[in-house]
Amino acid sequence: MDHNKQLKNLRHKITDFISFGYILLVLSVFFYIGIIIPEERSPFQIYSMMGSTLIFLSSSFTFFLLAIKYKKQLEEE
Repeated sequence: MDHNKQLKNLRHKITDFISFGYILLVLSVFFYIGIIIPEERSPFQIYSMMGSTLIFLSSSFTFFLLAIKYKKQLEEE
């Protein structure tokens, strides 16, 4: 019974990490589009949006890597 609970927990982690990854990927795309659209912005706003884009992309990549790690762990068990 405990083994089934661990497998169920791994499946939930995989779906959560994939969802988080997609959400952060979409947010980074919105910030990138905000940089591309020509409008009057201060350099601070542009750099903060570029930084946010990089942070969200790296976080998304990390969540996808964690999901892959847990998928491999699930397949081994």
